Amino acid sequence: MFRTFQALWIGLLVLCTLGGCASLQSPAGAQISEAAVSADSAPSVPWWTEVDDPLLARLIDHGLAADPLLVREARALADLQARSQQWRFRLARWVGRMLQQMPDSPEVQAVRLADARQRKAARIARAYVEVRRLQWNLALRQAFQDRFHDDADFARWRYEAGLVSGVDSGLAASLIGTNASALADTRARLAAAEATLARRAAVAPWQLGLWIADGAQVPWLDADGAAAAACDDAQAAGLRAALAEVRAREAVLPEIERDAERTADDARAAYRLGTGDFATLYVAQTAQLSVREARIDTRARLARAAIDLWTDVGLRRNQARLREPTRSSVGDMPLAAGACRD
Repeated sequence: MFRTFQALWIGLLVLCTLGGCASLQSPAGAQISEAAVSADSAPSVPWWTEVDDPLLARLIDHGLAADPLLVREARALADLQARSQQWRFRLARWVGRMLQQMPDSPEVQAVRLADARQRKAARIARAYVEVRRLQWNLALRQAFQDRFHDDADFARWRYEAGLVSGVDSGLAASLIGTNASALADTRARLAAAEATLARRAAVAPWQLGLWIADGAQVPWLDADGAAAAACDDAQAAGLRAALAEVRAREAVLPEIERDAERTADDARAAYRLGTGDFATLYVAQTAQLSVREARIDTRARLARAAIDLWTDVGLRRNQARLREPTRSSVGDMPLAAGACRD
């Protein structure tokens, strides 16, 4: 009953002040609304445009522009922003505030759209990193397969010359067969990853095939975590810890890889000179292959950790715009302490 009388009282007050309804929103409130929805609620410089990988930026931009849901949301936001300048919309918002029944504002809708764009960009980037990881892994295993065939030919020659038993040829055939199975599995997973990337980026599979047929490796994506330093919640700390752990792993792998390469070269030279056996060469080469694959996987983990951190920072900035809407430079807005999520 109280709400009914309150609504009637507000209606009478509106009729009395209808001529001045355009001033229901104060100049300060108008500035807040304009600042909050400026720059289309996205950082002025998205993180994917600052990394040294133009193809990644192209795929993300294409996927964002072609996503039908994001397109509909952007059109709805533009329509809401246009209607927000009309006196009827301002009147409805004013009445809604009085009744504590506020509809979604352009600011809230803009942040919702910006969040969706951040998450979509992250999904495309993760799919791209996976494609590059599998491409790199496939090229590595193919190079080792050629080397394994060369060693097998040498082992067969030594067996035919009566210098070694058939064990060497058997080990060489086993190494080739195991790697061939891994190659087939990697090709299948690469085809599935390419299909996922093409779907997320809204690119034709044949077009994507042309773009990624450049022999590129996993991009170097890293974030120093400074953007999330103002947040001390568990999520921010976990993201920074994951990034630091992968960095530490990345730092020690080059030396391990060099040691494995020297060992494999020494084992191959010893076998060809007749002073070593094929079993030693077998172990040394598989160890070298494992270390190089570990480095590829670590590079991909580093890229994914950076993407997770950038995405989290972007989502926090979007929410911070609702808390600090008076700042004119939306893209450079610092994170407030209240932007941290539990």
